[in-house]
Amino acid sequence: MIEEQNIEERSNEDMPQPQENVDEIISQKQSIEVKEPQTENMEVHKHPHHVTHKKKWGEYLLEFFMLFLAVFLGFLAENFREHQVEKERGKEYVKSFREDLCKDTAILRLNIATLKRISIAGDSLVKILQQNRIQLPEDLKKLYDYNLTSLAGFSIILTDRTSVQLKNSGGMRLITGKKIIDAIIDYWAGVDQLAKFESAAQELRLHAREKSYFIFDQRYYADSLINGKREISDQAQLMTKENVVLTEFANRLAHIKNLFKGPYTILLKNQKAKADTLITIIDEEYHLK
Repeated sequence: MIEEQNIEERSNEDMPQPQENVDEIISQKQSIEVKEPQTENMEVHKHPHHVTHKKKWGEYLLEFFMLFLAVFLGFLAENFREHQVEKERGKEYVKSFREDLCKDTAILRLNIATLKRISIAGDSLVKILQQNRIQLPEDLKKLYDYNLTSLAGFSIILTDRTSVQLKNSGGMRLITGKKIIDAIIDYWAGVDQLAKFESAAQELRLHAREKSYFIFDQRYYADSLINGKREISDQAQLMTKENVVLTEFANRLAHIKNLFKGPYTILLKNQKAKADTLITIIDEEYHLK
């Protein structure tokens, strides 16, 4: 029985296959043969942006140029923006400095008038002492009055709000124009010269003030002010009438008077002229008017 089945199976294998199976096998084979050339063609014709595509040197050069151009234009844009910001900051510094100069001109004008009043009082006091007019009550009252005025406290305090910022924060580099920079530096030099001169004048004034304490008795001055002035008693007398003491005091006052009337006043007027000139230059350079 088993042998009969084996013989039947071998007979089936040796039998020819149906025609449709043969056609299917042939069709598959042809399909494989057709696809193979397409694969070869795909490998040969690569896209320029394919990972295995080899670039020409011109393409590298173009990419480098485009990258360089983008970086360069970005740098120019940033540099232009910073320049505009610094230009605006410089203009703000100049406007602020101009405001300070306007205040300084008013201060200098007041100081010039004050120096003139001090010089006149000192000159009158010196003349009375030199003429030895120390007996009459009216002359004594004048001496007491001139003493207060000629040795009054005096100081020049100019506005340095913007100047400090320009010097300490490097703000001067934001100001353009050689003319305006030179004018600012010249103005600062004048301020320094005034400060030195004021220090020397104050020292002379303090020495003269010390001498006045041996001559004028403070009890003859009223404690209160009337119209901005201290009243003087009709019984006012000098503490001493020694010629040497009065002459030394007169000499010190003459020195101060001549200093205030001459060099000191000239310095103040020159400084005011510098301020006025600098304001004009600022208005012209920055078109602030």
